[in-house]
Amino acid sequence: MRRFVICGITVASLLFPPLALAQQEQQQRSLNTEFAMGWVTGALSVVYFPIKFSVALAGAPIGGLAGLLTGGNERAAEGIWRPTVGGTYFITPEVFAGTEPLLLVDRGVHRPQGREERTGGMLGY
Repeated sequence: MRRFVICGITVASLLFPPLALAQQEQQQRSLNTEFAMGWVTGALSVVYFPIKFSVALAGAPIGGLAGLLTGGNERAAEGIWRPTVGGTYFITPEVFAGTEPLLLVDRGVHRPQGREERTGGMLGY
């Protein structure tokens, strides 16, 4: 009985090597894809990062100047800082695959214009 099982396993392994080869090929393809994705995103980041960093370097002092010229209005400064300084600085595999957004200019969530938060007066509203 034991010989029969060993012979069966041997015959099965000789008849079905394509399954093992297909798994190995899939794993190799995955590693190759991952390697290529790393190189591509790195090369794109080398081009993209200086552009994004330049936008941020220009936006930071302009936002500060806007806040200063409006009498310390933080919303005016934030209105310039958020789009210019926020966003994506590096292209990652997730950004390249489309699962995360690429934000040169961040249009993040902000309060609607004219609706300032109340700090609470004496009565609490």
